[in-house]
Amino acid sequence: MGFTHQFLLLTTSWLASSVLLTSPSQAATIALSQGRLLFTNISQSPTSTFTNTDTNATSIFQGGNVATNADAIAYLGTTPPVGYSLTSSQAFGENNSYLGIGKSKSTIQGIFNVNNNTHFSFNFTGDLNLATFTTNTKYEKASASGNLGFALINLANNNVLDYFQVGGSLTTAGNDSLTYQNSKNVKFGAFTMSNFVGQQEFTTTAFSGYLNHYFPNQTTIALVAFNSTQSRVSVPTPSMLPALIFGWGVISMGLKRKRQKSRETCLAEKK
Repeated sequence: MGFTHQFLLLTTSWLASSVLLTSPSQAATIALSQGRLLFTNISQSPTSTFTNTDTNATSIFQGGNVATNADAIAYLGTTPPVGYSLTSSQAFGENNSYLGIGKSKSTIQGIFNVNNNTHFSFNFTGDLNLATFTTNTKYEKASASGNLGFALINLANNNVLDYFQVGGSLTTAGNDSLTYQNSKNVKFGAFTMSNFVGQQEFTTTAFSGYLNHYFPNQTTIALVAFNSTQSRVSVPTPSMLPALIFGWGVISMGLKRKRQKSRETCLAEKK
């Protein structure tokens, strides 16, 4: 978590330095967001697992420059039972007339058959890091947001037994937020929050803890972990509206899917 914090700070500082070298008349924006979750020491192996990732990077520009990126990882193993989720989204723009959006989602799910008079438990660690930078808040817009956590669900009645969720957002308009909530069986060994404000905004949340839930009766449960981040930069101008409506300018969109789905598509094409 410390490495991630330092890396984002260094990356933001480096990009900000590059932007400051541009002409004062040029608009430049940066937005970064990253969320991570790690599950270890799960008390038993899941009977079935499901993982999914979805990323989308969109760049629209007419006279400006913009670059976007989105990545996601989802993993849940059975031997040993370990789960990992990562989402990362970045957007950078300069000059005039551009829109860049990066979106990432990651989901992991495990099904467990818990015997009667049994404790189901696991440890978890993670962080949520958001950063935005603008050189001219009058014209530029940058935002970064993220939402991640997990829920323990009784599949017999779909009741949520335990949960943890943390979410945050940064915007150049100043409507910033950072909140978290958890159930009584979720305990924390460490939980820290910090933020910096101004033209360069940064907020980070790092946490570690554990969950321990006692089941008096045999129960089938699902552990579901969700993780999503988004970064957005833009400099709107009147001349850009027709471009967005009629498709003028250059539009670049990228969509990454699960590796498994990509392999299946490739095999299908070969056939």
